Amino acid sequence: MKSLKTTKRQAKRPNKPGGSQTARIPKILNYTFGLAADFGGQPWSLVHHVCLRSAIERIKPEQVFFYYEYEPSGPWWALSRSLVTPIKITAPREIFGRPLTHVAHRSDVVRLQKLIEHGGIYLDSDVFVQRSFDQLLNFSTVLGSEGEGAEVGLANAVILAEPNAPFLQRWLETYRSFRGNGRNEYWNEHSVRLPAVLAKAHPSEITVLSHDAFFWPLCKEEHLQWIFNSKKPIPLLATFANHLWESHSWKFLANLTPRQVRRKDANFHLWARPLVAGLADDYGAPSLQDRISHFKWRLADQLGTAKSQTRQIAAALVRKASRLVLNERNRRRKTFQDIYQRELWGTDGESKFFSGVDSSGPAAEFYVYYMAELLEHHSRELGRPLRVVDLGCGDFRVGGALVDRMPDLTYIGCDIVPELVAHNAANYANERVRFQQLDAVCDPLPEGDVCLIRQVFQHLSNAYIQAILQRLPYQVVYVSEGQPAECAGPVNPDKVCGAGLRFDWSTGRGRGVELQQPPYCLSTQEVFRCPVPPNEVMITERVDVPSGAARDELAHSAATG
Repeated sequence: MKSLKTTKRQAKRPNKPGGSQTARIPKILNYTFGLAADFGGQPWSLVHHVCLRSAIERIKPEQVFFYYEYEPSGPWWALSRSLVTPIKITAPREIFGRPLTHVAHRSDVVRLQKLIEHGGIYLDSDVFVQRSFDQLLNFSTVLGSEGEGAEVGLANAVILAEPNAPFLQRWLETYRSFRGNGRNEYWNEHSVRLPAVLAKAHPSEITVLSHDAFFWPLCKEEHLQWIFNSKKPIPLLATFANHLWESHSWKFLANLTPRQVRRKDANFHLWARPLVAGLADDYGAPSLQDRISHFKWRLADQLGTAKSQTRQIAAALVRKASRLVLNERNRRRKTFQDIYQRELWGTDGESKFFSGVDSSGPAAEFYVYYMAELLEHHSRELGRPLRVVDLGCGDFRVGGALVDRMPDLTYIGCDIVPELVAHNAANYANERVRFQQLDAVCDPLPEGDVCLIRQVFQHLSNAYIQAILQRLPYQVVYVSEGQPAECAGPVNPDKVCGAGLRFDWSTGRGRGVELQQPPYCLSTQEVFRCPVPPNEVMITERVDVPSGAARDELAHSAATG
């Protein structure tokens, strides 16, 4: 078995004529992720994005291959996707006739197969890279020890290998005796323990690094606290990368935001801070429901085998926390009830409910005319009448005009104000028009082909907008928002939920909701715009909602809109 210091000279390839040298291990990064539909309860998050960026900035790869079976979604994936080459695969369910029942074991096999095929560097998505790997690239295979003195084995969270590396081929062959079945006594037999055995038997095929190269600090509670809760510096002199032990440290990583990274001076937060520079404090912030779910998970984890009385106290705490979700929902509802009751969006002197001047007049007529053309196009593509969901339908003036233009349209108008919904249902509902009272931030959404969201986001906070976007189950989404005549100031300034806008409509200066910019970073396509005198323009965009949230009803050919 070689050490880095004693074998570096021996393992180099001869120089090419002219003195140049080609490394044995190519600068190709390989990741596997999303081999389970639920991502193991650990979706693509801030930690994965900063780990990916650390690898790209410090290793400077020629390519980054990202193998997945279920593509991630959400704001952090929106930032990361452009940094990689996503490759959809079907992970093997067996190897040499041996079943691979756990996704972790499927990932173990995929990484070996891909490295044997084209070589490169495999990294788990929770590996934070501290410096260049260049000095490791002239060996055949490089692994790091897990545990001091490799007491656990040689871990596969970081693997460097040349194409067709003999050690990796030998390693893959050991799967003929694979007997892992979930988290049993053989859980890490082939991923950690057997590689150590092989390394002793075939030392000429592998370079083994000490535990502090990739797997320091260790996977134990006091060391996890050191990484995520301590200011005491972690020595990195011998370290190329740090495995963050995600399956054990998720309690520190779930729902992490740039704000938390900036405010806390623990080791990981200091490492990650430069990699979230420029992002809004609340970028990727979870909804209150997500935070409550995480609270429940952490509570269950911390209680362990607590006594019955402690469990009863914990259950009461969970119920209290769950009520916070209901209270937040009630606050949103009361906010918009108050807007209508106090006529904060104005009045026409006649209607019981008035959703503002843009619900009628030239801007509304312009919207109805061009949106009807788009909806008719989608209807032709489907070969049947559309089912349209209007989130934030308001006083139904715009929705009603659309229904009048499209006699075959099925329309579902949704709003958070129960009195408004009851009024619309009593006056306008029929066999193809219905209304539903719901909170789009947290309530189940009705099925539909196309979703319309017109001048809704401008009244919501960034966190509420993100919560809605991440759960839209529609293939086609059109969002219409007012924008100032003169853009000034930071993009997507946050606001409290309410009647007001993000920009000063009287002067036409400021910023509106821009879904292609952080914290949303979505792909959008402008379909039409309409001036709204004196200082505003209404822009309607088709928005690609996060992958995984869409359904397959509309044909792909409708994607051009």
